[in-house]
Amino acid sequence: MEPTNNDSDNNDAVDEIKEYYDCRYISACEASWRIFKYDVHYRHPAVIRLPFHLPDQQQVVYEADDDIEDVLDRPSIASSMFTSWMKCNAINKEARKLTYVEFPTKFVWKRKDLIWKPREIGYAIGRIHSVSPKLGEAYFLRILLNKVKGPKSFEEIRTVNGELCSSFKDACYNLGLLDDDKEFIDAIKEASLSGSGFYLRFLFATMLLSNSLCKPEIVWQNTWEYLSDGILYNQQQRLKSLGLLLNADQLKNLTLFEIEQILLRNNSTLKNYGKMPYPDADSVSSSNNRLITEELDYDIPNLKNEFDQLFVALTNEQRHIFVDIMDAVKHNKGGVFFVYGYGGTGKTFLWKTISAVIRAQAQNSPQDFVDAHNQARAQVGVGPMTWDSNVAGFAENYANQRRGDCQLVHSQNSPYGENLAMTSLV
Repeated sequence: MEPTNNDSDNNDAVDEIKEYYDCRYISACEASWRIFKYDVHYRHPAVIRLPFHLPDQQQVVYEADDDIEDVLDRPSIASSMFTSWMKCNAINKEARKLTYVEFPTKFVWKRKDLIWKPREIGYAIGRIHSVSPKLGEAYFLRILLNKVKGPKSFEEIRTVNGELCSSFKDACYNLGLLDDDKEFIDAIKEASLSGSGFYLRFLFATMLLSNSLCKPEIVWQNTWEYLSDGILYNQQQRLKSLGLLLNADQLKNLTLFEIEQILLRNNSTLKNYGKMPYPDADSVSSSNNRLITEELDYDIPNLKNEFDQLFVALTNEQRHIFVDIMDAVKHNKGGVFFVYGYGGTGKTFLWKTISAVIRAQAQNSPQDFVDAHNQARAQVGVGPMTWDSNVAGFAENYANQRRGDCQLVHSQNSPYGENLAMTSLV
């Protein structure tokens, strides 16, 4: 309501809404349609929107002043449309023949009672709302709901051929609903022929950001050697140590760190990709410390040659001390050893011999572990073993998964045999 003329003294008001209705023009066609009471709007068939959610993540609506305990006691919290569908599957054999999308064709959702009941009349179709691949497990759950019939729980949704998968994504992969990532592995290998290591790491980060990879950890295992190109050179230049050497674990860690930096600049992180390894910040810090890096940068072959020369030159008394100390080291006995003597009696020489043999025996590479293992196998007449990077990568990724809970649980659908053991850090 507002005055017709602000400048006049006339207080008559104008009702614009009433004037709109009074002046509305209805054509002959519309008038005839309404006189005969034809439907102004209809839809056929009816489309039922089917919500879904991850376990214990159903939507809860409440007022700001509601008591939280009263909210949690509401029947609608425990029985959403989605969970009621699984409850119906548990008691109705006919329901177990339908997917979630097909369910409205045979059943009706009773909002008041929060249950599904068999449809008596009419027809409707279901529609599950779309989900972005960036939402992870929710996206893969939606894929499964279009395929799985009659599940009675979330666990049954991700059960494939009688085996419970660790995630909805793994269930999709085992059902063949997701393609393998061979084309992406080949793309990185092909790009390595002409692209720099930085370009390859940026390419891999782009693949992660686009959610194009079904199993990014598999792509990482098969391409990390290409992605780490240039990492060693960069460290040598950064620390001004041209003779610097890095083992495989250090290269992986620094490569993951650079990939993480790219993702962070794009508001993402490796933590968003469940089974992808995450860089160890402490190791990265140590790798960038020149003093620590130089101290750990052992030349194993040279140390072995140096030890051979030093050991031959030991006196009987020095050799006796050497044997006692090395026995304590070998059997992890510990202890404090005090070597006393005048200047020039060979204390430093003995120390150099002990440090040379301990550093020369350090297991810094996978092959070092394999060699030590094969020596023990040879003593009992068993053939040697070889290092397999695929098996090692699979074991490393699963060990990282168990790092948080330390549960001795075998992985699901593993193509390899597994021996699990637990120890404590000293």
